[in-house]
Amino acid sequence: TAMPSANQQGMGKPRMVKPTKRTGVFAKARCRSWFLTIREQRLAIQRHLRRHPSLHTLWAEALMDGFEGGIEVTLRETLLSLRVFPKTCPYTFEQVLAPTFLCDPTGDWDGTC
Repeated sequence: TAMPSANQQGMGKPRMVKPTKRTGVFAKARCRSWFLTIREQRLAIQRHLRRHPSLHTLWAEALMDGFEGGIEVTLRETLLSLRVFPKTCPYTFEQVLAPTFLCDPTGDWDGTC
C-alpha cells in the first residue's frame, strides 16, 4: 500500500511513496528512536520526582503540558492529523508513569513498536 511522502510537509497534493526496503528501514529506525526517547524520558521523570518530591502536587499541570507537547512532536514527525488526538490526556499520572505503559522500555528494543 502506498503512503504519503513525509517530505511533502502539507504543500499541495501529497506524493505517494511505495513502501520499499529503504522506507521500512527508516520506519524501524524511527520506531527505535521513539522507544529510546520513551525510555530516556521515563527515567528522567522518575529521577526528577525522587529528587524533588514536592513536585507530585503539580502532576495535573505537568501531565497536560507533557500531553500537549507530545502532540506537537507527533504532528511534526508523522503524517497524523490534529483531529485524531483527544483534547485532554485520557490517562492518569499514575498510568503514564507505570514502567510498561503503552510500551515496555525497561528491556532491550525487540524491533517492534
